[in-house]
Amino acid sequence: MNTLTTENKQTLDEKAGVKEVQPQVRVYSPNVDVYETENTILFRVEMPGVDETSVEITIEKDQLQLEGKFKMGAEEKGQVRLAEYKEGNYFRKFTISKAIDSEKAVAKMKNGILELSIPKIEPKKTKIEIRNS
Repeated sequence: MNTLTTENKQTLDEKAGVKEVQPQVRVYSPNVDVYETENTILFRVEMPGVDETSVEITIEKDQLQLEGKFKMGAEEKGQVRLAEYKEGNYFRKFTISKAIDSEKAVAKMKNGILELSIPKIEPKKTKIEIRNS
């Protein structure tokens, strides 16, 4: 029987100098396959349990960052006997070539697999003439 109310526990914790510790969020490094063709770079990322609305993909300078959050449902499932799968965030970061067109990148999410296709662009060639002084 739990006879200690939340208010009483808080008072006792303050007197004892106990500070509430926020639970650590697990960060998973998802498995990723990267394919490159003549025109495209394709990333295939495993993010089981991640809703597509929680996925964030950013490309800044030459850094591609992939993030997704997994939260367990709040429904009652019974007493836990074994819990190996926990809530957490997925995170991976890649250095990519600057010769891509990030504005035309396309991302799709299906069955826990994120597919990100980024078109490559031709690097700009510049010929520099030597001046006679």
